[in-house]
Amino acid sequence: MIYYMIRHKATGELMPELKRTRGYSWWNPTKVDTAELFGKKLIGTPRLFTSRGSAHRSIVQWYSIPNGRTKGYQTHDGEYDDFLDSKPDSRSKVDLEIVIASVEITGVITK
Repeated sequence: MIYYMIRHKATGELMPELKRTRGYSWWNPTKVDTAELFGKKLIGTPRLFTSRGSAHRSIVQWYSIPNGRTKGYQTHDGEYDDFLDSKPDSRSKVDLEIVIASVEITGVITK
């Protein structure tokens, strides 16, 4: 079996899997307090992808919304407009890479 993972080049940290369904845009391996803030929700294993394309799309999404969320409002003319409310962040897509993990089943454990 082949799996794909996302790794931060400078720190070697892998994008973590979460216990609960939640977006991954909060993950920033260059920020020291990330592990402290979200450490209780991590399960200690990397997030696994079944295709290179899905890992790539995750990087694109991670980069597109750095610590922000899309907010919308209706103008006085009745038109709906939205904007990205975000804080400046030091993340970059080039800081991440997709790595391959190969799993080989070598035996079966019986009682």
